[in-house]
Amino acid sequence: MITHFGVNIRNREGELKLTGDNYVRKIDKDDAIFSEKVKLKLDRVMARFNLNMDDFKSLSKDKFNEELDRFVSSNKFYEIKDLNSVAGIYGHYIMVLDEYCQVYIGTASRNEGIKARIPQHWRDRLSLSRLDRGEYGSLHIDSFRVKDTTRIFVWRDDECTFFEDYTFNELHEGKLVAQFPIDYCLNSVMNNIPKEFFHQRMRDRDLRDLRVYGKNWRTERLAKNDQKPRGNKI
Repeated sequence: MITHFGVNIRNREGELKLTGDNYVRKIDKDDAIFSEKVKLKLDRVMARFNLNMDDFKSLSKDKFNEELDRFVSSNKFYEIKDLNSVAGIYGHYIMVLDEYCQVYIGTASRNEGIKARIPQHWRDRLSLSRLDRGEYGSLHIDSFRVKDTTRIFVWRDDECTFFEDYTFNELHEGKLVAQFPIDYCLNSVMNNIPKEFFHQRMRDRDLRDLRVYGKNWRTERLAKNDQKPRGNKI
């Protein structure tokens, strides 16, 4: 066991921080030995991992911290050192991954609150199929490990209104996500982004994908259309 932000986390050897070796579960790597289909999927996933890691290294730490400071102060978040201080408290949280110049903005509005929700991210292990599901966008927050989270900020709901309307809570999370530059933000789901921010956020994600992968879903769709056989014109 190790203690991180005041909570006990099982110490799995070699899994305290994300690496190229532990990004994919061992069981999935073993399957790739016997299945060409799984091996191709593994190759795609690792290529995506490496491209994102290269992009994280290219980001400005000074700019990242400027954006984080601005966001925290304008939205009244505050830093915590111990998750026990928010046991049973509902609200929004920011997980900061300083090594990668990334944040993840989340919502805890069910079960045991912020204290219980954040360690769920640390414990989850994504299957190869799940890692391969998102063709573009950034890496999933649950791919990272416990020690990758270096700072935590919270916005707590002391009036206990958070639990009453889960949909409203998620929409407010989307409004927060839309304020943080996508280059520094692991949130890639667009479902909760308010419509007034949606098109700009999509455009920003496309630009990030072009930078990281050299393509995005729009260029992929155009390429597929170009490959379709054309009917003879009369």
